[in-house]
Amino acid sequence: MNNAENFMQNKPLSEQTAAHPAQPLQQLLTRPDIWQLASRQRQPRTGISTGYRGLDALLASHGWPRGASTELLVDKAGIGEVSLILPALAEMTRQNRLVILLNPPHIPYAPALAQAGVQLEKLLLLHPRGQRDQLWAAEQALQSGACGALVSWQGRETLADKDLRRLQLAAREGGGLHFHFRPGSSASTPSPAALRLQLHSDGKQLALQLLKQLNGKSGQRLHLARNPDLTRRDQPLH
Repeated sequence: MNNAENFMQNKPLSEQTAAHPAQPLQQLLTRPDIWQLASRQRQPRTGISTGYRGLDALLASHGWPRGASTELLVDKAGIGEVSLILPALAEMTRQNRLVILLNPPHIPYAPALAQAGVQLEKLLLLHPRGQRDQLWAAEQALQSGACGALVSWQGRETLADKDLRRLQLAAREGGGLHFHFRPGSSASTPSPAALRLQLHSDGKQLALQLLKQLNGKSGQRLHLARNPDLTRRDQPLH
């Protein structure tokens, strides 16, 4: 009789365990279907440095979280939001890891990327058509383990919660970085992303508000200098 049948018949726990002798604790802990909260909390929470000491200090992983989705909520593209993730993208390429830009809204400015340390030969641009193909490409890239960082932009269609969860799980499986740019209006909608930052333009600075982070505090605000070369409005792709 399986466990489901035991629950349906409301058998006492003693009768259920009698048919299945107790397993040693260590054997139980090695089972892949046992989720250990304590073990996860003991794991080092080290991320990839953002390149900004003030921001690193606010983040629980002391940088961008590995194996997780990070949402960057922007009302208007072209305010220097890409400069925020450039140090991490450059670090990934220095580690010989691939960086993928998925459907960027504007043509990336190659000289500024190279000046920031991004090795362009490790940069791949993908332009899948339609939300379904874009989601498939993002999921495959994140799961592969060969992608150091994936940067995606939400199109006109909003991804469903189940699709956002698929991306979060894919990032966790592959262990890379996932930066997902979404409209600022998404701040009022719950998300499974491990980290959420809302970005605004504030003169020559980029204003950040930490909306959510896993295992850390939220609500903090921070102002960062932005790269003027990356605020220019290049020729739109779409």
